[in-house]
Amino acid sequence: MKIIIAATKACNHRPILEEQLQEAGLKYEVMYFEDHPELVETYQIKTSPLFIVDDEVVSVGLPGEKKIMELKTEIQNSNKNGH
Repeated sequence: MKIIIAATKACNHRPILEEQLQEAGLKYEVMYFEDHPELVETYQIKTSPLFIVDDEVVSVGLPGEKKIMELKTEIQNSNKNGH
C-alpha cells in the first residue's frame, strides 16, 4: 500500500497528518505541489493536503483518525495474509 501526502510547502495541516501516520506506524511519502505540479493535473485538486492511498484520493484535507486506523488495520490484515 502506497500512502502519499500531497501538500503545499506552507500547509499547516501536513505536519498534523504526518504525526498521525507516524503514531499509527504507517509509512508514507510527502510530495509537494510546488515540486510536483503533475499532482494537481492528475488529481484535479489544489486543496492541501491530499491524502492519497494507492493512487486514489482518500481525503481532501485531514482524513481523521478513524480513517487512518482503518488503513492500519487493512495493512496489518494484508500482511497477515501474506500480501
